[in-house]
This record gives sequence, structure tokens and C-alpha cells, in this order.
Amino acid sequence: MWNWIDAHPWVWIAIIAHVVILGTVAYLILLERKVASWVQDRIGPNRVGLGFGIIPGLKNFHFWGLGQPLADGLKFIFKEDYRPRGVDKVLFTLAPAIMIIVIIISIAVLPWGGVKQTSIQVPVADAAHPVEVERAKAWQVPLGAELVDESFEPAPAAASGEDAVAQPRTMAVLTYRYPFQIANLNIGVLFILAILSLSVYGVVIGGWASNNKYSFIGGMRATANMISYEIPLGLAVLCIVVMFGSLDLAQIVDKQAYYWKVGGIDLIPAWNVFSQPLAFLMFLICIHAEANRAPFDLAEAEQELVGGYHTEYSSMRFALFFLAEYAGMITMSAVCVALFFGGWHLPWIDKLWPALAGNVDAMHPEITTSLLACVVRAIVFFAKTLVIIFVFMWVRWSLPRFRFDQLMMLAWRGLIPISLAMMMMTAFVVYYWGGRGRDELRVSGTMALVLLAANAGLLVLTVVAAAVLPAPPETNRRVRVSNSRFARTPVPGGVHTVPALSTAAVSGLAVAPVPRQAGM
Repeated sequence: MWNWIDAHPWVWIAIIAHVVILGTVAYLILLERKVASWVQDRIGPNRVGLGFGIIPGLKNFHFWGLGQPLADGLKFIFKEDYRPRGVDKVLFTLAPAIMIIVIIISIAVLPWGGVKQTSIQVPVADAAHPVEVERAKAWQVPLGAELVDESFEPAPAAASGEDAVAQPRTMAVLTYRYPFQIANLNIGVLFILAILSLSVYGVVIGGWASNNKYSFIGGMRATANMISYEIPLGLAVLCIVVMFGSLDLAQIVDKQAYYWKVGGIDLIPAWNVFSQPLAFLMFLICIHAEANRAPFDLAEAEQELVGGYHTEYSSMRFALFFLAEYAGMITMSAVCVALFFGGWHLPWIDKLWPALAGNVDAMHPEITTSLLACVVRAIVFFAKTLVIIFVFMWVRWSLPRFRFDQLMMLAWRGLIPISLAMMMMTAFVVYYWGGRGRDELRVSGTMALVLLAANAGLLVLTVVAAAVLPAPPETNRRVRVSNSRFARTPVPGGVHTVPALSTAAVSGLAVAPVPRQAGM
């Protein structure tokens, strides 16, 4: 059966994935406000309905505030597109475009639903003629698919007359597989990290082109933030890459779609979060910093930099910065799910509902003949992503913002040494307990226990090292200013200060009137 999505799979998957993700970005703003209201014990936005108070029949229906993102979008569209004097006009407009384009491109390699297998029948005039067979493959097998089997069978008998003359004598049965993702790259992890690192150019260019010192400082802070936190981020990802011997994000997800046995029963999902919890915590902290989310949002600290790199932006230019932040959260959360939470794998559903799996090979659960299974897997993947996004928002309204020196200290004295030790530990465990067949390498239960014990040992070692090693330099220590509030303060140049006047003396002072000049 040749259905609509098997004709050009990556086109349809690209359209659906981008529409869903970009539509979700708008409603993440509502979710952010709802999470804030939940943390602060209040109701949050719930008055703006889908009728905006003007559509007949919907005026009195608020729909739990679901119209709020639409109202915010209209506000941005109709707001004045202000551009200050003295800005670089081209770069000022290019910066938000870079941010959103980078995020859209990075979605391409996310493995949404395993591998779909399809068989089709193609009429062939002469099966012995290789040109006819190759032509059938070129026309019927979609771009990016892998042809795994071909066979020939007699065509069904035709009715008498002219139809019998035109009837082909053979039907070619072509079986092919394609990944349920937009682009299947064998360096998917490297691609996403490289593409997302380009988003800092949008921040830096926007801060510099604004011709505003606060915006420029925000751009510089974002650069320092990226340089610092991409090191432990890359090392945390490298721990997973070393475990599986692959940079293919889809393959990493596929190798987690099975169970570790307990008492001979498939019980614990073979997700990397159970074998590498420290790498997961490291990755989670670093994606907060990479997304410029609290408590790492020093690039847009309102108390210090007014609004940071987007201070001078308004209307849809500002909206693109805003939307790119939330779209980046979706992408980084999806990568976190793929690396540590099994991606599309939903534990025990294949036991409870075997018909949904549609598996062809027990050793390769990612391959399925069911389109419904691929769609359900994509929904599971997206639901896990929303859980990580909720953690983003929960952290924002729970933790205060770091000082900038604390931000740098956490990365260079904390996360980078720990991630280096974690990387060496993982390489050691994989060398002595890992499998030798790299193509079928999975994390066995024994290796997972060794990795978990090594993570626990590294955590204890970190606590001991923090207590034994000398304290960091007090770069932002409290400085005692003698007599700063209750006595005279020294003045540069040795000039003596005016003695303080009492309250009674101040109240008795008379202010001489200023003579009014002629013509005023």
C-alpha cells in the first residue's frame, strides 16, 4: 500500500514538524505565564478567548486564555517598527533573522519516529531488462530512502481485447525504508551543536548594531557565556557518543529502545539517563546557559542592562528574538530527550499493545511497517520534550540570577573539570566493559551498572575536592568603605568635605529668590 506520506516522506515530515514546532512556540509563551502563576500562587492569563471579545458568539467564552498568544502576536505586528538613529541598518535587521533561521535549520536532524518500511508494486514491461528495473526504482523510491529488497511476480491477468496488449507482464515489488525525520545525517549530533552555536552571532550582531552600550555589553556577555558553557556541553555529549560509537542522533535513540533485565524480565528502559546521570545534569545545566535562560540570562539582565542585546528592538524584530529563544528551548530539549531519555521510545507500550509496534526485526525495534506507530512515536517524543521545557520554566521562576563572576566560576572551576573527568571515566569503562561489535553496540546491564557506580564515585570525589582545594579568588567580595553612611566621605585630591549640617540647621536655611531676567 503506497500512502500519501510514503511518496515524498521528508517533504511532509518537514512541513508538519515545522508547523507544529513554530505553532508550539507561540503557546509556550502562555505556558511560561501559567507556570509563573503556578509558582507564585496566582491564576495567570485566562481572560483572552479565541473571539478577542469582538467575534459574535465567542465574546463571552474565554477558552482558558488560549487566545493570549494570538493577541500578543497581533500586538507585535501592529506595533511601531522603531529603529534608533545611528544603528547599522543592515545588521540591525539581519540579527533577529539569523537567530530564527538557525533554529529552524537545526530541527532537520531530529529523529521523530524511527524507521518506516514500505513495499510497493511497480509494473515493469521486461523484468530481465535492467534499464526498466532501474527506471522503476528511480521513479518510485523516494529521495533519501534505502532500497532493502526487490522481487518480481507475474502481473495479474488482464481482460481480453486492447487491455491485454498494453498489460505489463511483470510486477516489481520494491521494499524500502526511510527514517521518520527530515534529514538523516550520520553526524546529526555534531550538526545540531554546530548550527545552534551560530545563534550567538545573532545576539552579538544585534548588540553591536544597536549602537547602545547596554546592548553591546549584553552581546559580549553572551559570547563569554557561549565560550564557557559549550565546553562542558560538548564533553557531556561526547560521553554518549563514546558509549555508542556514533554521531548519528537517530542511531543513538534506536540503541536505547530496549530494556535491561531484572530477574530475567525486561523491566528497566535502557535510557542513558540511568547510566549517565551526571552527564544528563551537566547537559541540562549547559542548555540553560546556551539558551540564555534564567539563572544564566546575564545577556539580558534587566536590572543591569535595561533589556540587554535587544534593548533597541521593537515590533516583529523583537518578536523574532523572543520566538527564537523559545524555539531554541524546543530544539535543545528535543536533543536532551534523544540523548538521555530514549527519544521516541515509550517503555512497555510494545508489551501492552504489540500491534502498534509493527516491528519487522526484534533486534531492530526502530523499523516498523506501521505509519500509525511512527506518528505515535513522534507524539511521545514531543511530549517528553515538553516535560524538559517545563523544567526550563520551573527553574526560571525558582532560582535567582547569577552574578557574572559566579557564571564564569561555575563553568571554569566546576563544570569543565567535572566534564573532563566524566569523559575519561566513560572512555575507561567503554574500553574495558564495552562491546567489540561497533555496529550493534548497546549498553549492557553490566556496563550500565559500572557507569552508574563510576558516576557515584565521581560525585563523591567532586564533593571531597571542593572541600580540600583552595577557595576561588574573591573577585566580587564585599569591600568595607569606612564611614560610608554615617560620617564624611573622603573626596579625591585631598579636599576636605563640608561638615555635615544638623536637621535643624537645614530646616532653617532660607533660599534667596533668583531675580527674573527681562524677556523671560
